[in-house]
Amino acid sequence: MAPPADNARKVDRRGGYVSPVACLILVATILRLYGLRWGLPDSTHLFSYHPDEYHSLRGLFSLAQGSLNPHFFNYGSLYLYVVAAAAVISHGSLLLGPVPSALTFEGLPEALSLWTLDARIVSVLAALLTILAVYWLSRQVLGNSAALIGCAFLATMPLHVLHSHYGTVDVTQALFVTLCLLFSVRIIQRCNWQDCVWAGIMAGLAASTKYNGAVVIVAAFAAIFLSRSAGGWPSLARLCGEHRTAVATRMLLVLLIVASAAAAFLLTSPYTVLAWHEAKRDIFFEIQHMRAGEPLAVLAEPSGLLFHLKNLLSPGVGLVLILAIMGAVLAVVQRRRELYPLIGFAVLWMMLISVAKVRYTRYEMSLLPVLAVLAAVPVTVLVKKRRLWRGLGYSLVIVALGINLLWSGQICLALATEDPRVGALSIVLNESPPDSKIGLIQQPWFDIPPVDYCNGGKVIRSLPLWREYHRSRRELVITGWDAAALNNSNLHTVVLSEFTFRDGVRAGDPQIVGFMTQLLANYERRGCTVGLPLWAVPWDVGLDWLYPWPEIQVYVHQ
Repeated sequence: MAPPADNARKVDRRGGYVSPVACLILVATILRLYGLRWGLPDSTHLFSYHPDEYHSLRGLFSLAQGSLNPHFFNYGSLYLYVVAAAAVISHGSLLLGPVPSALTFEGLPEALSLWTLDARIVSVLAALLTILAVYWLSRQVLGNSAALIGCAFLATMPLHVLHSHYGTVDVTQALFVTLCLLFSVRIIQRCNWQDCVWAGIMAGLAASTKYNGAVVIVAAFAAIFLSRSAGGWPSLARLCGEHRTAVATRMLLVLLIVASAAAAFLLTSPYTVLAWHEAKRDIFFEIQHMRAGEPLAVLAEPSGLLFHLKNLLSPGVGLVLILAIMGAVLAVVQRRRELYPLIGFAVLWMMLISVAKVRYTRYEMSLLPVLAVLAAVPVTVLVKKRRLWRGLGYSLVIVALGINLLWSGQICLALATEDPRVGALSIVLNESPPDSKIGLIQQPWFDIPPVDYCNGGKVIRSLPLWREYHRSRRELVITGWDAAALNNSNLHTVVLSEFTFRDGVRAGDPQIVGFMTQLLANYERRGCTVGLPLWAVPWDVGLDWLYPWPEIQVYVHQ
């Protein structure tokens, strides 16, 4: 009876980790649901205050018109289809009838609000699954205690918490990247061809969410060559025969991964191929956009690597970044080959986003699960040593989690309070008479108070479908950065957002600086919203940190 008792104790020890994981998932859920309704469309603005959430609904608009072609290929189609499925399940009645209510003039605004919330809920679910995947991945390599630490790191990461409130592709892509890395680790450990298939599928799904996710397939390739010799693949004996060489077997596995990835991509983004004449336009636009970038942003922040490191360190993941770098070094020194695919992917991904001329912190999302796992490595080393070192290890975990919770808590509280655009709109309406003119740099978009109900920006507002929703509160004049237009348009009020002027001022752009000089000479500032509501952030952060908290300045003619 002794062996069964030993086995029972082992099972009990493993089961003892279920409650802590459940508690971490509960904390993560609260952090991601609190403030989830931030900036949703309402009676004052047609689109949400996140500029990209509208695109996540493209699949739904096509489905409402009886087509599965999303007619939008800047990203893959998987996330669009998942959002569409969620909306059908939760609000299917909007798509019923000869003319779906979602396509009527009265019903479309309500549909936009409900569908945007559905897209955000998909992101929350993807975030929670990613945290579980990090636990699973960490446990495979480092053990149960380290898995809890990695799980806690990701659960509280401010950047992950913030973007889990958005109905966009980045959090979901990070899920599939993490799962691909998990199966890559299993390839090294188990020498199982089924893991190769699953790694390929997850790489294909990552690419189907957002094309650059295809990069993670390199981790699966590396895992094949880091695994034991071909003779150690017993499950392949029937497929390949014992006469196969190690190189031939590994090449077969590489092809298996590629085939699995291609199948997963094509099944979930079929119109990228079926409607290639449409897809190539959007794909080539994205490639050109990444190459050309946004000139003022590049001038303001010349180093892409420094941009991402700063945003990761504060307030993205805090001390976890330093622990992760230490963990990567330790893994190499200790020759922990199971971690090599994670380290290789992290380096490759960081290079990819750093050389791109378009700079947003959301590009870092797929790094966060890897950082959470690697950050647990040095802590694990410390807690296995004597009492003093063990105390240092636990102290590092407590401090790292404390910093993350400080920022994440502030994020959630700020998302749940009144949006700064509401206060800015009150200032605009109180300062400007009904028959006055309001000057804007560009067409009403997410970054300014909703002076027009249709706040979709230049491109969306120009489409026939949305023109009927134009409803200006005052006469609007679009001046651009033309100082002469500012002087000659007889404007009473001018509204500016830091999304339009910050990079130009930092880079010293002469046109923007000249416009601001003329503005300050003839107008008096009557109101200004605050901006990023986080303590202990020592530098300017990426602009996509500021979607919920733009600094808005209101000027009135003297």
